[in-house]
Amino acid sequence: MYDEALKEIYSPSEIDLIFFQLAEKIIRKPKSTLRWAMQEEWHEFEERKNLFLFYLMELKSRKPFQYVMGETEFYGLRFFLNQNVLIPRPETEELVEWILYDHPKEKARIIDLGTGSGCIAISLKKQLPNAQIMALDTSEKALQIAKINADYHNTEIEFICDDLLKMDIDTLPDFDVIVSNPPYIMASEKLKMQKSVVEFEPQNALFVDSDDPLIFYKKIAELGLKKLKPDGKIYVEINQQLAKETQALFLSYYSEVEWRKDISGNDRMIKCTR
Repeated sequence: MYDEALKEIYSPSEIDLIFFQLAEKIIRKPKSTLRWAMQEEWHEFEERKNLFLFYLMELKSRKPFQYVMGETEFYGLRFFLNQNVLIPRPETEELVEWILYDHPKEKARIIDLGTGSGCIAISLKKQLPNAQIMALDTSEKALQIAKINADYHNTEIEFICDDLLKMDIDTLPDFDVIVSNPPYIMASEKLKMQKSVVEFEPQNALFVDSDDPLIFYKKIAELGLKKLKPDGKIYVEINQQLAKETQALFLSYYSEVEWRKDISGNDRMIKCTR
């Protein structure tokens, strides 16, 4: 039943993964147990069959699986989420990895701009327990989720609700690291994107005006000039379609700028050093 309903949206391997994760959530038994006893009847499933059908209807609407489940994995950690925050991507894990490579076991002061679910800030805090980490977002609803995730992982993070483009940056302390995965998709790119992204993920966390697509990077660069400590660093995820323009922007502010490709070979990350 479930495979016929979803085969126009997902591949067979994805459907298999979805089924067992949903079954694990509904029946509350490990996936390994469910696979081993596929032919057995589970009374728990019969009792909660309507819940399974509800999840199936959600998936058929092309609602992302992570939102249906209410959680996802990022950097080996469990993160709760809803449609007020972006779904964390593997490319962002590479950004976290770059920071950790440069700052192993360091007592750094770090700020995550546009934290969303808190996945970057919390992942860094788990690996750098002595770091002082602040996380900023303009959305109170997003910060509610980030705080839930921080509590779940027992991480102490200072959350700030403010608009990066309008806030008084002079109120902030100096930082060793500024990190951000800001909105960077041009509104003109919407038509090329998957329905599951455009219709379900928060628009203000995804899109920028096509007339000024680097607006957040300009603000981050300016913040860095004022608030980075000597030898402090900025790490940002970027739009591969605007890689050269973003690199040129940061080179107009900083002499030491490095960029990297992601695992798929796309220009994805930039690091600037004060």
